[in-house]
Amino acid sequence: MIGSIVAFFVSDAPLKPINTIMDVTDKIADGDYSVRIGLKRPESFQQLSDKFNHMAEELGSVEMLRKDFISNFSHEFKTPVSSIKGFAKELRKDNLTADQKEEYISIIIDESERLSALSENVLYLSKVENQTILTNKTNFNVTEQIRLAVSLLDHKLEEKSLDIELSGNDYYINGNEEMLKQVWINMLDNAIKFSPQYGCITIRLTKDKNHLIARFKNQGEQIPDESIEHLFDRFYQADRSHSTQGNGLGLTIVKRIIDLHNGFIDVQSNERETTFSVHLPL
Repeated sequence: MIGSIVAFFVSDAPLKPINTIMDVTDKIADGDYSVRIGLKRPESFQQLSDKFNHMAEELGSVEMLRKDFISNFSHEFKTPVSSIKGFAKELRKDNLTADQKEEYISIIIDESERLSALSENVLYLSKVENQTILTNKTNFNVTEQIRLAVSLLDHKLEEKSLDIELSGNDYYINGNEEMLKQVWINMLDNAIKFSPQYGCITIRLTKDKNHLIARFKNQGEQIPDESIEHLFDRFYQADRSHSTQGNGLGLTIVKRIIDLHNGFIDVQSNERETTFSVHLPL
């Protein structure tokens, strides 16, 4: 009888850690990512406990990012839709002047373009974030590619009467030409957006032992240090008033493409100017 009782308790003891893990797994499956386990012995169970807790923490972070993405996307999507709806209703009124009609139509067109850009950026970001291997690599002239990006955005430069200075030799790298085209367009568009009227944008290409360095400098307002830390987050905008056009995805796309090329980007900002420096392996 004593042997049976001892055998009962001894045989149940090894199952306790497994039962604990099963209980916590059920809670995570129900969406509770705050649960943790604290198995101490033996050592293998402690390692399992640590890895399990790390997994739960990562799942919680992913869930938080998902919720933030949905919230931010809904906000960015709702604003232009509400604007289009409001001005479309105004156009149905009979007492509008020709100038008012033209103004409302222009706003509807601008907001439609904003929606289109938002959709394209979300789709493109989803594409590059799911990509882990850089494909379609060719050897091409980066300097010439940046010159073409300047030409593509020439109308935006003229709208703000901006001067642009591009300096540097012709540099060639091996990478995805189409992706890097998006980088230069986004970098230049960002510089234009935050440049003052009649300002100057400077693009300088240099290289060190291992990297090609493309610096985009504008004369906009200083970016606070706390904002620099979040510049490459989805939907983040340093201009909290949202007075400048954009949806906060351009720099996120830039960062992901540069990461795929095993490069990096840094930002320096003071009262006089802000400089974004893209470093790509030669």
